Amino acid sequence: MTVLQARYRPALGRIRARLPRGSAAFGKLTLRLRVALVATAIVAASLGLAGVGLLLWLEHSMVSGLDSTARQHVDDVVSLVERDQLHTIIPSNGADVDVTEVLDSSGRTLASSYVGSDPSVAGHFPHPLPAPLRAGHAMTLEDLSIGDGGDFRVAVRTASLRGDEVTVIAAVSLGQAERTEHTLTMGLVIGYPALIVLVAWTVWHTAGRTLRPVETLRRHAMDISDTDLHRRLGLPASRDEIHALAVTLNEMLARLEAASVTQRRFVADAAHELRSPLTAIRAQLEVLVHYPDPARDRPVTAALLDDVERLHDLVEGLLALARSENPAPRWSHDVVDLDEVVLGEVRRRHALAGAGIDASSVSAGRVRGDADALRRVVVNLLDNARRHAAGRIRIELGRREGEIELTVSDDGAGIPAADRERVFERFTRLDEARSRDTGGSGLGLAIVSHVVAHHGGSVTAHADQPPGEGGLGGARIRVLLPSAEGNID
Repeated sequence: MTVLQARYRPALGRIRARLPRGSAAFGKLTLRLRVALVATAIVAASLGLAGVGLLLWLEHSMVSGLDSTARQHVDDVVSLVERDQLHTIIPSNGADVDVTEVLDSSGRTLASSYVGSDPSVAGHFPHPLPAPLRAGHAMTLEDLSIGDGGDFRVAVRTASLRGDEVTVIAAVSLGQAERTEHTLTMGLVIGYPALIVLVAWTVWHTAGRTLRPVETLRRHAMDISDTDLHRRLGLPASRDEIHALAVTLNEMLARLEAASVTQRRFVADAAHELRSPLTAIRAQLEVLVHYPDPARDRPVTAALLDDVERLHDLVEGLLALARSENPAPRWSHDVVDLDEVVLGEVRRRHALAGAGIDASSVSAGRVRGDADALRRVVVNLLDNARRHAAGRIRIELGRREGEIELTVSDDGAGIPAADRERVFERFTRLDEARSRDTGGSGLGLAIVSHVVAHHGGSVTAHADQPPGEGGLGGARIRVLLPSAEGNID
């Protein structure tokens, strides 16, 4: 193992030196290059471990085979010794053993299979033998003077010859095993880099083909500007993650297009709504300047004041609507006693002519949200009811199944069923509300809808019950908000 580590350490060091240092540098690489590097590194590590494991297994297998051969031949020679059939020349009997010797207690060779030398002076093994051999374990002895020399696996066993203890030693050369291991190592050294290069090339080109649809999507997305948000990205034929990404991007483009259309319509509607009071104010001012008349100036000034107030309400409504449509409005999330907000606004409006407000069904109700925004909801609902009521308005507040229900009813003409969703769109005014004197800006219910939605609630329009069944017979606006009871810090 130490030899293998020493052999591959320089190459591994060069590879580490060429890799980007740190996760920050690695993160700056392209996705394709990162995928290729990670995949190649995993394959290289796996193949490297497999190659080292193969070499270790081969070495262990070959050494175990040589040890088995040596021990078997030692057992055969011990059998000859114990039967007193040992001769000076030990027969090999076809065993693949390089040398076998029988030594007496002083280390003198009694018999040997090494042909061509005098057994009495052979002396192929050290004396005394190493402790592991004397304990009966096979081991490797290096640089023995047997044949061409080299390393040998040696097995030892003691026996009794005519009452004297002798030692039987068998040695098998490691030359063939070392040559086989060397050949395999050289094959791995040469084939390993070539295989890694092939893997890197394959991963690089595969990652490029896989990411090609992403590059196509990127180029198409660059061609889409804010003036042609109606265009869509082409969907890949494969139903994979890239296809899902393209679908998501197209959905995002659809939302951006809808937002752009809404913004342009908002600007156009706001400009149209602001033009009418400004035109009226300008005309009346020109009359005051060019045709002064003390008897007429006071009524014209009063009309100017009404137009300015209407213009002020319209601007305030536009600002409130813009704040309510903010995706992350800076509203507080305090616990608000909604009944106090409702009763406070009712008291302020009791002095207004044209409608009486019945607040006898207002009970306690606590919600979590922004007090000013919720007050605007109540104000807009009451103003909307006052503009349409013939003479009566009813406001109710109570708890219902974990929610706070707020309803405002009037005895007006009501809202047609076809318009009960449209009335919550901005600048939507029904025919009866289009009078410049009595009609609103068409923003009140739109503001209510946005504020209630941001507070986790809902608002709907209904027809109130007929007067004979306890209702007022006109329109009924219903607001549901999550109750804050049991969830107060």
